[in-house]
Amino acid sequence: MPPKYIHTSIDGRALKLSNLEKVLYPSIGITKAQVIQYYLDVAPMLLRYIKDRPLTVIRYPDGVDGKSFYSKDKPKWTPDWIPGLKIQHEEKTIDYLIPIDKASIVWLANLACLELHPTQFLRHNDMKPDFFVVDLDPDEDLGFEKVKEAAWQIRDFLTRYDYTVFLKTSGGKGLHLYIPIIADATFEEMIDALKSIIKIFIAQNKTLYTLNVSKAQRKGKILIDIYRNYLSNTTVAPFSLRGKKGAPVSLPILWEHLEALEKSSQYNITNYKEYLDKYDDVWASWRDHETTLHNRRQIHSVDASLDDRLKDYVDKRDFKKTAEPQAQVSSNYKDQYVIQLHDASNLHYDLRLEDKGVLLSWAIPKGLPFVAGQKRLAIRTEDHPIKYINFEGVIPKGAYGAGEMWVLHGGKILWKKKSDTSYHFTLKGPKGERDYKLFKTGRDDQWLVECEDDYTFVNAANRAVPMLASASRTIPKSSKYAFEVKWDGIRVLIYYENDKVKIISRGGRDISEQFPELQIPDVCRAEHAVLDAEIVVLDDKGRPLFHDVISRMHKKGANSINRLMSAKPVTCYVFDLLSLDGYDIMHEPLKRRRAWLKTILRSGINYRMSESFKDGDQLFKAIELQGMEGVMAKDQTGRYLQDQRSDNWIKIKCRKLEQCTIIGYTEGQGDRAGLMGAMHLVVWEEGRMVYKGKVGTGYDHAKLKMLYELLSSMEVVKKPIDDKIEEEHKTIWIKPELSCEIEYATLSSNGTYREPVFIKLNEEL
Repeated sequence: MPPKYIHTSIDGRALKLSNLEKVLYPSIGITKAQVIQYYLDVAPMLLRYIKDRPLTVIRYPDGVDGKSFYSKDKPKWTPDWIPGLKIQHEEKTIDYLIPIDKASIVWLANLACLELHPTQFLRHNDMKPDFFVVDLDPDEDLGFEKVKEAAWQIRDFLTRYDYTVFLKTSGGKGLHLYIPIIADATFEEMIDALKSIIKIFIAQNKTLYTLNVSKAQRKGKILIDIYRNYLSNTTVAPFSLRGKKGAPVSLPILWEHLEALEKSSQYNITNYKEYLDKYDDVWASWRDHETTLHNRRQIHSVDASLDDRLKDYVDKRDFKKTAEPQAQVSSNYKDQYVIQLHDASNLHYDLRLEDKGVLLSWAIPKGLPFVAGQKRLAIRTEDHPIKYINFEGVIPKGAYGAGEMWVLHGGKILWKKKSDTSYHFTLKGPKGERDYKLFKTGRDDQWLVECEDDYTFVNAANRAVPMLASASRTIPKSSKYAFEVKWDGIRVLIYYENDKVKIISRGGRDISEQFPELQIPDVCRAEHAVLDAEIVVLDDKGRPLFHDVISRMHKKGANSINRLMSAKPVTCYVFDLLSLDGYDIMHEPLKRRRAWLKTILRSGINYRMSESFKDGDQLFKAIELQGMEGVMAKDQTGRYLQDQRSDNWIKIKCRKLEQCTIIGYTEGQGDRAGLMGAMHLVVWEEGRMVYKGKVGTGYDHAKLKMLYELLSSMEVVKKPIDDKIEEEHKTIWIKPELSCEIEYATLSSNGTYREPVFIKLNEEL
């Protein structure tokens, strides 16, 4: 038998380890020895987040299938070299344990302290928090994709308040967002500041998120749990194990890896090394991003010492009419930049660089270049107040700069050189870094901006795969959805670059030459864009003709294509925007992507924006009356998920029922060998049979067997119709004595069913 105790030494500390063979995670056979080894391996990283912090632990002395208990007070047998800190709470004083080194972590692991929950303050900083946590806790009926979307949305929201947001798996159902702050506020002040902005976020997304902890009152929503930021509450530490089956790890990950994350318990004690070996501790420098709470940042009014840099800004605006920020200079937002999309009299981009408390500003008509050596015109405008770094909204008509403005993205500036006539700098944004040079030309306000290296961040939209939709038979009732026509045509991605149009089919084929009428040089007001769209041929009532557009796609030869272009012209309905002037925007919510799409798309005869409607039921009825395919329900807060099906997009097809007569069947092939393949159908019109095609879906194995036995027992006859039939040589014709009910989408151009599905067999005729 193995010894009950093992004596060892870690960093000069003597430790006695016990019951190492005890299984703590029965489902995967993980022993206490393996748990101790895990904590020893991750200790250098774990200590970044728990060292010198009062600690609450959850102990599982009999493993995760046994009883567990929280422990705040340090045990009486705690070694003298592990310090403690007494904290007065409302009901009692608690003497917390303070981990300080590898040995203290191993000592805790030996007690089966599987979960480690540190406080948000260091023991020497007067109990002032140095980070806050946003815990995303989904209703049990919500999928993990919704949690990921919430993480993206909250990150983008908090970034506008100059917070840097770090991401980790919870090891459970949700995700944890950590935001480092300067420890200069009390817990009460931190909670008040956090509540104030999260309430704004929830007010903008009422149907999706809640602060209500009651499970009964947050059905279908995600709880944004900010309550664990109170002094008496804690959150599981980065790199801590969880006391759950499978030994999941609460692991810090990069934001770019969120898309591929399948669940929050994906990383565990058996596979965490794969991530760490490749990326190490991705939060290692997180303290470099701490900032003061947004409501405590010092704001100074403009005075003579600032050389009236905002005087032009004030002179050009009537603040009774515009909601733009007042003329104030801030000591925060140091070395920050923002790029804004400005739909004024001419669509352009505004580049703003923080310098001594204000934003140096340039209007760039064609956007920042992103190819080495490329230069573009940049028109110097008046300096703007620092709060403009977060400004979005509509500047009213008649006002200076009238039009809508959005924040495209922002980040840090790494300055290389500054002078009155030139600036050299690196923009460090959410997707990577780019080096630029701005220099003045002969005219007062005209500058040139030059890209000094090919931009390094990967624009996923340059090799995009179309997003897919889940299916439903009913219109979703949630107010987060808006509704569009489901166009029955060819799904394409339109790559627009420097007045050239490239059309890529859903299968990845370049079909540009098949549609000359879509080669419109100025279809976009942007320089570069990737559009998601559907190409259709419409009849005189505006209904798509699928057969006609398919014939267009497969036609070859310039003369043939030109003849069809005249006889069957196409319309391209555009419904989404994936990339805009070099910036991947697929993480943005749909409502925002469509607003930008509407801004840049020049709609006309050949290109139209697919209209969005609020009332899905009414749209569905109208589409059904027109005999069209169906409706798309789209979550206005959802991101673009390439090659994925989710409830972000839901297709609701118009389905019709019809009673048909069975006149024959084909022998099954492959996994249907020895059974039936499909049934040939007709309907009776004015005493004659009209062929309606085949139905080959809607059967399980038992139903196929039953039908085959029935059909093969029927009287075999000669072909009862004159129509030319596919697979006629494989067909067995039977006496038309059986009828069935089928469901179908629409009729094809030759009158046969599209997407027929077998429902049931009727009584004999």
